[in-house]
Amino acid sequence: MKSRAQRQFLLGAQRNGSDLEREVVADAALMGWPASPLDPSAPLPPIPSADPDTAPIDTGVLYPTQLHATVWPTRGLAVRNRWYDELCVWTEGVQSGTMRRASIQLEGLNMAFAMLEEEKSQDVAVTLSFGTIERCLDPVTQVLESHRLLCHRIAIVVRGQIDRIRSPYRVQSFIGWLRSQQICVGYRLNAARIGMEMKAIGFVQPDFAKVQAPQSRRLEDWQDALLEARAAGLNADWLIVAGIETAEQKYLATAAGYRFGQGTAIKPCHPPTSAHRSTVTWPGACDVDPDTVTGS
Repeated sequence: MKSRAQRQFLLGAQRNGSDLEREVVADAALMGWPASPLDPSAPLPPIPSADPDTAPIDTGVLYPTQLHATVWPTRGLAVRNRWYDELCVWTEGVQSGTMRRASIQLEGLNMAFAMLEEEKSQDVAVTLSFGTIERCLDPVTQVLESHRLLCHRIAIVVRGQIDRIRSPYRVQSFIGWLRSQQICVGYRLNAARIGMEMKAIGFVQPDFAKVQAPQSRRLEDWQDALLEARAAGLNADWLIVAGIETAEQKYLATAAGYRFGQGTAIKPCHPPTSAHRSTVTWPGACDVDPDTVTGS
C-alpha cells in the first residue's frame, strides 16, 4: 500500500487542470549552485569503492563545458496538468566511467534538493542507475536522510540493465527503503519493446514508468505500445511518454490514451535556475499561503 505522500505525489498530477537528456540545454555556468562541483576548480567528491577495503575512487575534474543540466517538465496531454520536473545531469565531451556516472548522479540528487529548498520547483525527479545504487548506496542514503523533510516531494527514477546487477538484494532493499521514506519510485524503460522489460518491471514494481515515444506515425502502433505496457503490469494512468518533439506526436500520444508526456512539443526544457509554480499539491499544501510559494 502506498503511503500518503506517495499518493499525493501521484494523485496531485490529476487534481489540477494542468532521455531525453537532450542536448538542448543551458550552459552549466548559468546554474549558479553555491560551492558546487560545477566550479572548474573543484572536482566531484570521491565516491567510496565497491570494495570497502580499498581507497575511494577519484572521479576527476569535470569542467562546466563538460557537465550539463536541464529540467524537463512533465505535463498532462489531454488536460493542462503539471506533474513533476525531471532534473537531468550528464557529461558531454568526455567518456564517463561507472564511478564518474555515479558521482554525477549523486550531485544531481543534491541539486534536486537545492531546487526544492529554494522553491524552484514543487516536485522533482532524478535518475539513479542500478550501478549507482549498488556502488554508492551509503552516500545516496546519506543525502536522502539529510533532507527528510523534503523526501515526499522527490521521486527516484531507476534505470539500467537488470541482468548486470551484481547484488539484486542490495538494489531491492534500497527500493523498499525509498518507499518507507515516502519516496515514489519510477522506472525508465530502455528496451525497444516493453515486453523485453518484464523482468525489470517485476523487480522494481514501479509506481510510475517512463517510455520513449514510438517512432511510428500510425496511431495503431502507439495504441499497441500502450496495450503492451498494460500487459506488462504497468499502470497506464502513470505512464509517461517522453520525446514528444512535434505536434503530430503530441496528437498521437493523446489519441492513443497516454496521460502524461515530456518533450519540446509539450513544454521545452529550461535551466535548473528557472522558477515555475507547480499545480501539484503536496501534504500540507492547504495550510500554505499561495502568495508565499514562488513560481509561475
